[in-house]
Amino acid sequence: MYTQKKNAMSESAVNRKLHSIHALPNGRGFAGQIEAGKATYRFTFIPKTATSVNGKLVLTGSVKVKAPAGQPRAVDKITATLLATQGSITNPPPMPAQLPAELEPARQTARDSLPVTDSTGHLGSVAVMYLKLSPLDGRALGLPMDLSSVQLNLRLYPASEIERDLHWLYSALIEAMQGERPSEQRAAGCLNEINRIFKAD
Repeated sequence: MYTQKKNAMSESAVNRKLHSIHALPNGRGFAGQIEAGKATYRFTFIPKTATSVNGKLVLTGSVKVKAPAGQPRAVDKITATLLATQGSITNPPPMPAQLPAELEPARQTARDSLPVTDSTGHLGSVAVMYLKLSPLDGRALGLPMDLSSVQLNLRLYPASEIERDLHWLYSALIEAMQGERPSEQRAAGCLNEINRIFKAD
């Protein structure tokens, strides 16, 4: 009876569905936590490329999960597709110092129009990006949960220069793709800069 009960509990834990993960900037990537029973797992998403697919931002990279004890486990080629954004009422971060001159007008355009999902005024920027992760294998990551349909909620709260630069570029990119005056040229320029940062040593 004890073995049957233990197996039933284990099966229940594995079948528990994880719906969303909240994460904050962590250098080029994002980090958060996942609560599974009494255990807390460290979650990290590290984008390696940024592309535009059907007018939507798609980040592709690796996901790492670290249990309270033991080595982290990782899976590669995970995509995160932008679903929606939430605007911020605070001023956007400063324009990156190494930004190409042709992208400078994008900042002015962004300040002259309203954020996509929240009318917060001409100084608004993107505060949260909601993305859909491609299906994850919970067993491969050592996490006893169903990760087949997870939404990644990225709160853009930068604490370093690289995080501020990416925050500015994400905001400018989304404005160029989905704003009042879309521009494929500006979007491509922002993607190029984001990918340059991802590939930097």
